[in-house]
Amino acid sequence: MKKIVLVSFLMILFISFVSSLQAASPITLFINGENVKFDKSSGYPFINSENRTMMPLRVCLSAIGCTVSWDQEARVASIRKGVTEVMVPVGKSQIYINGEVVPIDTAAVLKDGRTYLPLRAVFEAYKYKVDWNAETKKVSAVSSFTPYTVNGGTTGVFSRKQFQFAGFDGIQADIRLPEVTLGQKGDCPYVYFGFDFPDDKGNAEGGFQFIEDEANPGYNKWTIYMRQGSQWSWGDNILLEQGESHNLKFYAEKVSNMQTDLVINLDGKEVIRKKSLVNDFEKASVKTVVAMAMSVPFDGTNCPSSSTDCRIYNLAVSKNAKDNYTDAAQYELYSAYKNGIWYGTAECTPDYIHYNNSEEVSIYRE
Repeated sequence: MKKIVLVSFLMILFISFVSSLQAASPITLFINGENVKFDKSSGYPFINSENRTMMPLRVCLSAIGCTVSWDQEARVASIRKGVTEVMVPVGKSQIYINGEVVPIDTAAVLKDGRTYLPLRAVFEAYKYKVDWNAETKKVSAVSSFTPYTVNGGTTGVFSRKQFQFAGFDGIQADIRLPEVTLGQKGDCPYVYFGFDFPDDKGNAEGGFQFIEDEANPGYNKWTIYMRQGSQWSWGDNILLEQGESHNLKFYAEKVSNMQTDLVINLDGKEVIRKKSLVNDFEKASVKTVVAMAMSVPFDGTNCPSSSTDCRIYNLAVSKNAKDNYTDAAQYELYSAYKNGIWYGTAECTPDYIHYNNSEEVSIYRE
């Protein structure tokens, strides 16, 4: 009998010991498998009185490439990455994603001068899936943008901004050409505009392509190209320096009832023209892409090349053959998830895409 009592007592002690260890164990955050470090300056996660896990906002969002600013008067944290802006007001059970109200079940709070909130709603705005393991106190966030879940993802790294299928026939902008470092033979940077169609027939792209020449390092410059289907065209003797800024215009011009031409203008001068494979642009979409096409399939980790400080600004588009270019910001972006694949606006992958502001993008892995 004494042995049973002793064993029971030891078991109670052991359970209490394990429970106390679990209670004292820190909350951890892993983003795409990598541990985010917390310290006194960043703040530490905690579990609030409602048993919700509260995470220090700035360090967590910075870890996925967001910029975070704080409005002291309004008590609102502003988070931005690419085309997505999230506003987090302290003390309110809602956030704003690109101006749209999204309810949340636990309001953000201020603690020791830092903003804390459950991460799920904000991370989901940036296409991350968030899981919580109560036993290990581990928060895991995994990007849903991978080479295997993004249309065209295994071709390389890219940031793609695409507008709705709404009859676009022209797109133009000023573009600062990025600085390039190629870490693998055959990798090829691009900055281009594109036309897409709902049935993918007639999809076209045109813009800047980087030319590499190992025997002549001074020849590593940018040129102008256009591609539709398997048809490629290049501008004659166009060699542009890295870091230069140029105006690019890519548009469809109806020359007859039976023919539409695709045209590229560089700094106001026509440099490429070809007959389009399609004549009807009434359902066309337009897009901007900053890309590093790879010589091997991209698996999300194997790109050693970089393209930095590309800027696309004064972006304007035209619709319905009116040649009337208006600010692209007034039009909705297109993004769709179909059969496990993201189409339209996407990052492949977020680990490689970095924004200095809403108009400047770099491709590299830290």
